Amino acid sequence: MKLMDKIRLAIFPLAILIMGSSFIMAQDASSFKKEEFYMDSGQRLLIEVHVWGEVNSPGMYRVPDGSTVLDLMSRAGGPTQYAALSRVRLSSNDGTKRLNQKINIDKYLNSTKDVDIPVLKPGDTVMIPRNARFFWKDAIGFIADLAVIANVYYLISRNR
Repeated sequence: MKLMDKIRLAIFPLAILIMGSSFIMAQDASSFKKEEFYMDSGQRLLIEVHVWGEVNSPGMYRVPDGSTVLDLMSRAGGPTQYAALSRVRLSSNDGTKRLNQKINIDKYLNSTKDVDIPVLKPGDTVMIPRNARFFWKDAIGFIADLAVIANVYYLISRNR
């Protein structure tokens, strides 16, 4: 066997080994989504969080790391008139399980005592439910509208 053939035989497995290791390294690097990390113009770290329910603009927001539930609600346009601020829920993931926490924003707004407002973590979801009295108000209004329609129908059919 010539010297060049021996060199080719030695280079071929080495080339496969190098290509395989660079493929594995590329896979490890791609496991981090570039979207997981955001910076604002002031070079502050931003985290993605969600707000659902009775705020003026529900959705996903990128807020500065260290933001609280109140900061997120403000960014979402504040609560609507239907918001049940005494029953706000924060859902977080600690890596192994989902944690759900009830937050009484009413107590914070109407009390002179310190009330802990949680700091948000990446992926948190804040849910602001609707106040039950507004559900009944809407339901009674709908029933009243139906009663008016039924009454008009009755009066028209009676006069025929």
